[in-house]
Amino acid sequence: MLKNHDISPRRRVPRTKVTIPDPPLDLVSRPRLLAALDGAEQSMVFVGAPAGYGKTVLLADWAGRHRGTVAWVSADAEDNDDRLFWSAVLEAFAGCAGIPAGNPVRSLAVPASPSADLAFLATIADALDAVDEPVLLVVDGAQEITEPGTWRGLQALLRHQPPGLRLVISSRQEPQLPLVRARVAGRLLEIGANRLRFSPEEAGTLVGTTGPVIPPHQVGLLVARTGGWPAGLRLAAASAARQGNLADFFAGRDRAVLDYLTDEVLAPLTVPHQDLLRAISICDEVPAGLAVALSDRPDAEAMLRELGEPSGQVVHSVGIPARHRLPPLLRTYLRAELLRRAPERTRSLHAAAARWFAEHDLPSSALLHSVRSGNTTRVGELLRRHAVDLFLTGEHNVLRLALAVLGEKRAVSSPLLALVSAALHLERGEPSSAETQLSCAEVAWPAEPTAELTVLRQLVRSRLAQVDRGPAQAVRAAEQIDERLAAGTGLGGLATLHRIGTLTARRDRASAREALSRVADAAENADHHFLVTQCLVALSGLAGSDGDYLEMDVLAHRVQVRHAAHDPHRSLEGAQVSAQLAYGSLLRGEAAECVEHAKQIGRMLGDAPARAARNLGLISETLRGAAEFELGGWHSGLRRMRRARTRLGTGRSFSAEHAAWCAMLEHRAALRLGAADQARETFRWAQPIIAGSGELLLMRARTQLRLGRQGAASAVLRSLSEEDAPMLLPWAGIEASLIGVRAALAAEARERAVRSLDDALRAAEPGDVRFPFVFAPSDVITFLTARLGKLGSGERFAGQVLAQRRELRTPPMPAPLTERERNVLRLLPTQRSIDEIAEDLTVSPNTVKTHVRGIYAKLDVRSRRDAVATALRRGLLDTEVGDFTG
Repeated sequence: MLKNHDISPRRRVPRTKVTIPDPPLDLVSRPRLLAALDGAEQSMVFVGAPAGYGKTVLLADWAGRHRGTVAWVSADAEDNDDRLFWSAVLEAFAGCAGIPAGNPVRSLAVPASPSADLAFLATIADALDAVDEPVLLVVDGAQEITEPGTWRGLQALLRHQPPGLRLVISSRQEPQLPLVRARVAGRLLEIGANRLRFSPEEAGTLVGTTGPVIPPHQVGLLVARTGGWPAGLRLAAASAARQGNLADFFAGRDRAVLDYLTDEVLAPLTVPHQDLLRAISICDEVPAGLAVALSDRPDAEAMLRELGEPSGQVVHSVGIPARHRLPPLLRTYLRAELLRRAPERTRSLHAAAARWFAEHDLPSSALLHSVRSGNTTRVGELLRRHAVDLFLTGEHNVLRLALAVLGEKRAVSSPLLALVSAALHLERGEPSSAETQLSCAEVAWPAEPTAELTVLRQLVRSRLAQVDRGPAQAVRAAEQIDERLAAGTGLGGLATLHRIGTLTARRDRASAREALSRVADAAENADHHFLVTQCLVALSGLAGSDGDYLEMDVLAHRVQVRHAAHDPHRSLEGAQVSAQLAYGSLLRGEAAECVEHAKQIGRMLGDAPARAARNLGLISETLRGAAEFELGGWHSGLRRMRRARTRLGTGRSFSAEHAAWCAMLEHRAALRLGAADQARETFRWAQPIIAGSGELLLMRARTQLRLGRQGAASAVLRSLSEEDAPMLLPWAGIEASLIGVRAALAAEARERAVRSLDDALRAAEPGDVRFPFVFAPSDVITFLTARLGKLGSGERFAGQVLAQRRELRTPPMPAPLTERERNVLRLLPTQRSIDEIAEDLTVSPNTVKTHVRGIYAKLDVRSRRDAVATALRRGLLDTEVGDFTG
């Protein structure tokens, strides 16, 4: 037989078939997957996933890093010819630098039936056994090989796999190889669809190749809509590049995407399978039994299992009994195409789904499909029976759709639906619309209202006061809720939540937290997701007020996950939790993270006119400005804080705690940059709101220290403990201790500085409050560094703070302009002459020239024009400004 090998030629193989493919221009390297491949000790690797998951790109990237030991074969239908396949394998081996020139595989001929020729296979095994380093045989696109005869040769080779061979297979389905045996023996590394999905970070890198067309805040939504499917993300990027946005892509209207899905995903399926997928595409999730009702096929469940693991993975099934899902992008495009081509069938499918969900006591899905079927009679019936419960469970978007389809006249004629509509408007921060709906409910009010209706009206009035009235009115409205009456309805938990506001107003936060936890537990048991989320938001806020910042952050993240699942669009609740996350990030010294959360607040608020929305706008812009300031955007960050505060006005309706947040952060930044006028302005704004608070004394101490009056600063700090001036912000005490450190150092009172530093570390570590340290002035950092090794229990925390500060690499703060220099700078854009400026400021021209020279030096410019341009860029001059989200 060996003699036959010598005389049997190999089949000719195109060079591209045995060449590692070049990477795409938009290659996103996958370090986590490359590391898994590099670190694998298994003798076999299977990369298995449907079309478009980047199997080839991943393996080509990996193989390109190991060219000397890789033999690459791109499989196609012609490889069902056994001789052609083995000719390709040998050509691939021949192109592998790791195989020596005299190795038999370089000259070995291919017999007539290579997979059945044991001597041929043994020769290959022996030849590979002689190589110094194992050869990686990559067979890419192995789903094209369907002939069992071709696989028999690889099966035989694997039975006695030589140490010099590692087999790497990529395929859309499991190949005809002993994978089960390899799994059991621990000889198989598998990388499937779930591992191949792009993470949000990887997706951000990929879509970044399109430039600014896809904004960063849409990447998370894009990953959700595509399921992280790499091909889907590339299609999205291409769609955005063509259209300028993602509107057509998200709506299922992009023809190029539809063509790809048709050719790559649907074409390999039978017509009955395709029809079944179109039928179930109207549902986001298909519970067991629904597919039969939608398709009129008794075997629908069996067909869906065929389309699931491991053959095609077109359908994902989870749980027992199974719930089926189509990949999000495929579902979107199938649904859009079905509506376009067969609108009547689409409506009838929705009607069938609505009936099925109603029969199985799933009112939210029943209502949604009734809306999509256009059956307003059924929509009205379902709303009257389930609207309150759906509001509590958090199905707000479904309720909004249903009320819109029902029509304004029919909705407001029912006091129940008018009140539910009012409640929905309040969650979006729309008090005027809510008041209109409340008035409609009053007009249609029955002579003998039910307990549920009465309590719901009380709750709407209470929420209206919370959202758009002052704190005192909110307390009065909450006190009017009849909790006994509410207890006999499904609204008891929500009534208790509103009443807890009175406990908080009386500073009984411990009782409030205990009561909220009870309500949240009961709501969780009742699947009232909206009520649970409201409780968690309130608990997070109370934890922050108590200085339990770690708990605040944990609760806020829980809310964020819930909110994304139930109402990811605009809402006061979403903005509030983003504010808590931004606050927590800033306190941990994570300024960049704070900026991202603050931006999210603006997106959640939209143009909501409610007073609560305006207050959240101030908080978000102040937090963002403070974070930008610490990241090196000193002038723009300080300007952002001032702009937000001046837009709010007197802030009389602002809570004292939130006013203290904003004032402390802006005042601190203004003094550090030498903007004394702005610091005084901030103090005056806060004074009537937080009168009698320790924060006012702390700001006075800061000012005295800035003026070089260390003794006066220390005296003010002493008065903090001597006077009845409680801190509104628990972290403000840490700031006070660090001001004490600076005052003591300036007075050369080292022992006092040591005590103040120890006090600050003890107070900061339990809540992981790093902000006052990470962004402390250099004299504090120098002293903290000198104290390392002598800090006792604060040693670890101090080390973390210093490491975090080093990682920031913030450029040095520029020398601040004096007040006189600022006054001159404000007049430079007016084109007044030096003499005219001097006259306006009642100083001599020489004095003005001195100030101008100082401005030029501090701004590092040489002309008046450059000074104005630089000042505008840094936010030192007044300009027309955008909205809070700018």
